[in-house]
Amino acid sequence: MKRGLYLLLLICCMSVNGQSFENSWLGHYSYNNVIDISLGSDKIYGASENAFFTYDLQSNEIEKFSTVNGLSGEQISTAYLSQSAQKYVLGYDNGLIEVFDANTEEIRKVVGIVDKPTIPPNKKKLNHIMEYNGFLYISTNYGISLYDINALEFGDTYFIGPNGSQLEVRQTTILGEYIYAATNVGMFRALVNNDNLIDFAEWQRVFDSNWWGIAAFGDTIYLVNNNRRLYEYDGTSLLIQSQIPQYATLLEDLKTDGTYLTVVNNTKVHIYDTGLNEVLEIDTLEEFPDLKFNSALLLANKIFLGTEDYGILETTFPTTSTVNQILPDGPLLNNIFSLTAVPDELWVVYGDYNAGYNPYPLARRGVSHLQELAWTNIPYTAEFDARNLVHTSVNPSNTSQVYISSFFSGMLKIEDNIPTELLNTTNSDLESLDIGNPNYIDIRVGETQYDENGDLWVLTSKIDNGIKVLRSSGQWNSYSITETISDPLGGENGLSKIEISDGGIKFIATQSHGVLAFDETRSEGARFVTLGEEEEGNLPTTDVRALNVDKTGNLWIGTVKGIRVYYGADNIFNDSNPQSDNIIIVEEDGVPKELLFEQTVTDIEVDGSNNKWIATSASGVFYLSSDATETFAHFTKDNSPLPTNTINDIEIDSESGRIYIGTSKGLISFQGTSTGPKDTLENVYAYPNPVRPGFSGNLTISGLTNNANVKITDIEGNLVYETTSEGGTLLWDLTAFGRHKVASGVYLILIASEDGIETKVTKVMVVR
Repeated sequence: MKRGLYLLLLICCMSVNGQSFENSWLGHYSYNNVIDISLGSDKIYGASENAFFTYDLQSNEIEKFSTVNGLSGEQISTAYLSQSAQKYVLGYDNGLIEVFDANTEEIRKVVGIVDKPTIPPNKKKLNHIMEYNGFLYISTNYGISLYDINALEFGDTYFIGPNGSQLEVRQTTILGEYIYAATNVGMFRALVNNDNLIDFAEWQRVFDSNWWGIAAFGDTIYLVNNNRRLYEYDGTSLLIQSQIPQYATLLEDLKTDGTYLTVVNNTKVHIYDTGLNEVLEIDTLEEFPDLKFNSALLLANKIFLGTEDYGILETTFPTTSTVNQILPDGPLLNNIFSLTAVPDELWVVYGDYNAGYNPYPLARRGVSHLQELAWTNIPYTAEFDARNLVHTSVNPSNTSQVYISSFFSGMLKIEDNIPTELLNTTNSDLESLDIGNPNYIDIRVGETQYDENGDLWVLTSKIDNGIKVLRSSGQWNSYSITETISDPLGGENGLSKIEISDGGIKFIATQSHGVLAFDETRSEGARFVTLGEEEEGNLPTTDVRALNVDKTGNLWIGTVKGIRVYYGADNIFNDSNPQSDNIIIVEEDGVPKELLFEQTVTDIEVDGSNNKWIATSASGVFYLSSDATETFAHFTKDNSPLPTNTINDIEIDSESGRIYIGTSKGLISFQGTSTGPKDTLENVYAYPNPVRPGFSGNLTISGLTNNANVKITDIEGNLVYETTSEGGTLLWDLTAFGRHKVASGVYLILIASEDGIETKVTKVMVVR
């Protein structure tokens, strides 16, 4: 029975209608980095990295739009709001254009530039959008393209380089009868109403230089070039504004509202009047340290600042007396490294280390905590200096206490969302790798996991005692891995994942030694069993990136070249020749093949029904049956709100069944139907109830105990369905044993626990 979500995109020659996924998905994007700010009739539009939000100037309400609403999830490079057409236009690094109708909230994808084979991919970036006479003048890395904002179709394209070659255009503006273009080789101009502007000869290069921005202010053209100076052009001469000091960094935004000229670079915002007197300079604002700017928008006595880290900051103009932060709820960043879920909570860290387990360059990125669909962001602090945070473990006996692994600094302890202690070489048994310099401290803590006794098992790469445990009593113990990895410091010897079986065996994923099975209760010299390549364990490679022990005690292994399963994980020390098995599936054409052959598996998760969720580095997410022989769904960027097919991590909330998917471009979640088993049948319920005409999905029965017997009969007692639950939820396809749809009527759901002691009866009405 197919339970996946299969969605089609309807493609025409020039555009694609964006599709909404709001019924089953949630977007958890970061809106902190605001690329551009646009003004609508009654709203501010803020474009972030790959999503946008609106801020109602009257009600102060914020509304978010992302891949869940139909956006592509690609990197936004520019944005523009057409007041006349009531269209918000997003331009992307890859040449995509998305047109958002402010009235209907429909999204139209314009793929003409993306699909143009004569334009190289590195030339398709959209840099700036200007409107004139109903046409958008889109500055790109190849030239200027015109787009009719009312007819929603392309007009001419101007290749203004030598002999009509492609040329990087950063920005355009119009003054009088001329259109001006700032490019990387000079300022160009042409008569804006010339019907033959597709002829490069109609464009005059007025002045050479590498110009980053251009704007018409009053009767003068103003420009900023790569030497970070402001120039003016009065129609005949180009003059440097020597009274204005050189800007600290390259230009980010240059615009005018007719009264003021706004110049934005990464560290400051400058606002000038018509006499080029600086009315306001902003580099700091109270309560917002280390400000970095992308854009700015003046509106009467207010200025809206687009920042890299704080969303939009609204302050008064011309004096910054008050500051209001405009920022949708969300995590700190979009590049997700690792997720950890407990019921109704999610922890997010941003890492990272590369494929070779190298943490450099070191990152200071903070932590995000989702609780009851509200985010708390815990920023990096110099007080604890915990860098490259790569994993979170929540204390099962005190869920307000977590330990965050740092792949450089040790372990950060957080209590009630407040960092309280950094465990390192000075206050714990954690060890630095030893390169012969006693002043160099590098503690590479990877994944950690609590066992059933409340002891926290800790992996540390590049040291002899790579396995450590922090006992619930506070005592530390260390265990050497040199029995199986002779030189942990040298070579490719990263330790990434740890899984603990019901029997207490620790399974460890390694970079170049396959899977290590570790049992500390055995005598030294006999504590390890290794699953390796070929006859040493049948792994496709010894570079293992994912592990999970499922509900039947089988070990699932994800590598950079595919997936394997070792059946009966707790018996591995009794197996004289342990071998993992590959999964063979039969394609629709009848041809057998190996599941996920040669694909990099980044994570494996098991839901309440023992089904498998598989994350890959390039192919999205696979939702598979418990034995992985049947594919329920394959989610990709093309048929779901995934912003990319590069999946870094998956986590499942066992209570709600929600599937969290962390990618390199953002976090989204899918409302799954499989939950963990309940202790009793007290809260069993079925939905939708009633099942109304036209409903084409499955009936969901939730609140089940594990291995409960479920029978469904009509009101006369005729059996139409029977199964045994796996986990806390099961689905019924509303058919009589798969043969035909059941008729209208009342159906009884009879449930008995595995031992037969507890029973429950509930009803559902089906209306055809």
